[in-house]
Amino acid sequence: MTKVLFAIVLTMITFAVALSASTKEAQTTTMSDQVNSIEVDVLAVMDMCNDSYRIDPTYLQALNESGSFIDETDKTPKCFIRCVFENVGIVSEDGKQFNPARAAVIFAGERNGKPMEDIADMTALCATDRQETCPCDRSYKFLRCLMSMEIERYEKS
Repeated sequence: MTKVLFAIVLTMITFAVALSASTKEAQTTTMSDQVNSIEVDVLAVMDMCNDSYRIDPTYLQALNESGSFIDETDKTPKCFIRCVFENVGIVSEDGKQFNPARAAVIFAGERNGKPMEDIADMTALCATDRQETCPCDRSYKFLRCLMSMEIERYEKS
């Protein structure tokens, strides 16, 4: 189980970063307000979500390496992503509103040894104009957009 959680952490946040969780405040909070709010245990959130939405580690490995799941028709791993995003404050409970500033805080770090200094721009681009109607699909495609962009910018350059 520890290996599964470690793989999940690497995929979801590129490296294990546990920062503050946003509370259900108005969307006018600043990034520094979010950093100073209550700390979230990302591993505990992923463990909780994995209890409800079992995800095979190969899905997460594929997402981290290629930017997409090995089987994009399987709804369970997509709902796992939504569950994690809801519980760390990246997406609203109804799955319709993304918080790109919060996503940038959660996903901040390095990829391929390079600091992702433009992570806020990437999360903003991926959050813009999401047309998916299924909240699980919407969360997955946001993450797919972000992971694909990270791979393109930081691994192929």
